[in-house]
Amino acid sequence: MDNTNYKVCDICGNLVDNNNIFNIQDKEICKSCVEKRFEQNEKFSPLATFICSLIPGLGQIYLGKKQKGIFLFLTFIMGIILSILAFTIFNILNLSYYTITEFIGITTNIILWILTIISYLLSLFDANISRKYIENNTYKDGFIDRLSYKFIKSKKTKYLEDKIIDKRLQ
Repeated sequence: MDNTNYKVCDICGNLVDNNNIFNIQDKEICKSCVEKRFEQNEKFSPLATFICSLIPGLGQIYLGKKQKGIFLFLTFIMGIILSILAFTIFNILNLSYYTITEFIGITTNIILWILTIISYLLSLFDANISRKYIENNTYKDGFIDRLSYKFIKSKKTKYLEDKIIDKRLQ
């Protein structure tokens, strides 16, 4: 008697034994569908990527890099909030003209705005550069990816492709 259990692939509908099926994002996917997924090159519109990347993090989300996109969006928003907060606090503390608090306040505000602009430009360029790597299947997690994984902890710490690779190697 054959003790092999079988499941139905959610993509192709074929009956597959348990050794050749993977659970990916609550879907049972057979080995051949996983391999077809790797063979297909994802194509993203350069125009859509650029338009999405005008809002920090949205370009990364469009490309499927959700954690990275959320991280870059939160970094940008925190830069704006901290700049406004620093400006407000140092204006309240400013008791007379040209004091040390005014100098510190202006310097802090300039530094925060420069960091905010840098995070905006990083998000803008990263989305457009990542699109090319994703389309060529040469995308590798960089520093910002790893930082976003640590910052935004979730059950899905890697992207779909990484999970498939891990399952295939087991």
